[in-house]
Amino acid sequence: MKCSKCGQDVPADAIYCPHCTGERQTTDGEVIRGGIKGGLLGLLIGALPMLVLLYIYGPERGIKAIVFAVPVATFTTGLIIGLVKAKRDWK
Repeated sequence: MKCSKCGQDVPADAIYCPHCTGERQTTDGEVIRGGIKGGLLGLLIGALPMLVLLYIYGPERGIKAIVFAVPVATFTTGLIIGLVKAKRDWK
């Protein structure tokens, strides 16, 4: 099997190309920072619907759980997407 990035032969059971990932220049800190950036972006995106729901329904109508769940879900999603993107961008 050939690597789609570098074109060198890769063992069939390999998860990553040993040639591309052998001299990794991206640090684990950069991957973590990518995850945090994604998480914060997700949190920001989740805060917008939260504020709209609070404005429309008010906190007394049982919306508190939804208002809490939306940012948590979007933060988690953003965190995962940020980590995956940073991991995929390893050099």
